[in-house]
Amino acid sequence: MTAITTAADDTALPRPRQPADQPNAPAVPPHTPADQQPNAPADQPHPPTGPAQPTDPPHDVAPHTPPAPPLGPRELTAPLRVLASAAWPERPDDRLPPIAGFVESSFNPLVAETADRCLRRHYGPPPALGAPRTALLLASPTGDTGTADALARATAEGRRVPPLLFFQSNPNAVLGHLAARWQLDGPVVALGPGFDTVPELHDRARLLIEDGDADQVLLITAAQGPPDHATAVLLTP
Repeated sequence: MTAITTAADDTALPRPRQPADQPNAPAVPPHTPADQQPNAPADQPHPPTGPAQPTDPPHDVAPHTPPAPPLGPRELTAPLRVLASAAWPERPDDRLPPIAGFVESSFNPLVAETADRCLRRHYGPPPALGAPRTALLLASPTGDTGTADALARATAEGRRVPPLLFFQSNPNAVLGHLAARWQLDGPVVALGPGFDTVPELHDRARLLIEDGDADQVLLITAAQGPPDHATAVLLTP
């Protein structure tokens, strides 16, 4: 005889088992078919879906101003103006302070001291906070003869050449020192013999500004002697 299980006899039906380490699960509300759900009021909008939409900023917040684009080529019609100037020596007892990392030659201290004097007269002590893009332009009819002589002596005597002499034999080395000390972010340019007059040097400074490479130029001239002498002028349109 076959046993018949009725709906009332629920002991014969399998029951879902809960894991032993799981507390009583919250009751799940029964699902209501879509055709039996109450209709939402006609004037109630549906909640937005997707990513959040941007909102207008408060009226008291200033809009973001993008940085100014770099300068492009331009033509200067007026002579460059001198913002500050300096020279070395300026008094009979002038002495050049030494610079860490530069040895055996007075050329680099000569350039650095003269440039420092000029920049201090316009900006105060370094760094030159708020300075526009400033190019460093060095012109020297002699170059660094002190370093060249030190290299020649070491080679002739068969001595080991100090590594710092190779570093400072490039005149851009002292210009990089100045740019880092004063936080100047313009180009650095070094010129050799052939640019001896003030109009020629101002023309080179003008080109750096007209090409859009700089807003102003620190022009330095330096020559080793005896006696050593140098000048510096800060030029702007």
